[in-house]
Amino acid sequence: MNEAISIRYEGGDAVEHAIDLNQLGVSLQGFARILAVCGNFVETGKYNKQFDSLSVKVIAKEPDQHHCYEVVAYVQSILTSANFWSGTGGAALSAIIAYVLSRRSGEEMKHLKDALDLAIGQNASINEKLIATIDKMADALRPAARNATYPIGRTCQRVDLYSGNSRIANLDQSSQDSFSQSSGNEITATRKWVGLISELDVRTGTCKVSLGDSDSRVQAEITDPIRMAPNNPYALALAAQVKIEFLAKAEVDEDREIVKLYISDLAPPDQPPVPA
Repeated sequence: MNEAISIRYEGGDAVEHAIDLNQLGVSLQGFARILAVCGNFVETGKYNKQFDSLSVKVIAKEPDQHHCYEVVAYVQSILTSANFWSGTGGAALSAIIAYVLSRRSGEEMKHLKDALDLAIGQNASINEKLIATIDKMADALRPAARNATYPIGRTCQRVDLYSGNSRIANLDQSSQDSFSQSSGNEITATRKWVGLISELDVRTGTCKVSLGDSDSRVQAEITDPIRMAPNNPYALALAAQVKIEFLAKAEVDEDREIVKLYISDLAPPDQPPVPA
C-alpha cells in the first residue's frame, strides 16, 4: 500500500500559500495519527493504539500547486505481505478516514458499509465486527481530529482531504466545534510520573514522553511556565536523555489508555511515582 492523501487548507492565509506554522504543526500531528492508525487497520485488520509500533508510516511529499496551502501525505506499508483488504486497501482507507472525520450519521454509516462490502464482500458478520472496531477507533481518534481541525477559523477557513481527484472529507468550523466537544475521556487527578522526554517545543509546551521502561511514547503538554527559561529541567532532561519525575494529570480513554499528559510541575522527591 502506498496511498496519497492530499490535505488542503482552504481560505484565509492559505489562499496565498501561507499558514501559521504553529497551527499547522498541531494540525499535521492530528492528521498523522489519524492516517497512520487508519492505514494500519487497513493493512492488518487490527486496531493498534501504539503509534510507534504501527505497520505503516506517514510521510510528506512536495504537493502540486493549488490556491491553498497543501500537504500531500503518503501512507506507506512497512509489512511485506499482502494487506488485509487484498488489493482494495486504497478505497477502504479513504472510506475509513472519511468516517473517522465525520459525525457518523446514518448516511455516512451507509457509505462505510458499502465500502466494506466492496472491499471484502457482503459478509454481514465480518462487516459488523469491523464496523464496531472502526467506531472504537474513531472515538479514540477524537483528540487527533481536534488537533487536525485546529487551524480552522484561525489561519484557514476549512480543510479538505483528497484521494486522487476525489474529495473524501470536507472539514469546516462545524466540524471543529463537533470534535472540540467532550469526547467522554476522563481527566485523572494530579499524580507523580517518571518519564523520558523525547521531543519538546518550549514555546508551546507540546512534547512526547516514554513512561517508566516503556518504549512507547504518549502525547504531553507542559503547562509549567519554567519550560520557557534557559536551561530549564525539562530541556536539560531532553538533552541528556535522562528520566525526569513530574506532576501531571492524564487524559484517559474508556479503556484507561493514556491519550495525553498535562505536566504542571516537577515532582517533589518524597512522593512515589505512578507505576508504568
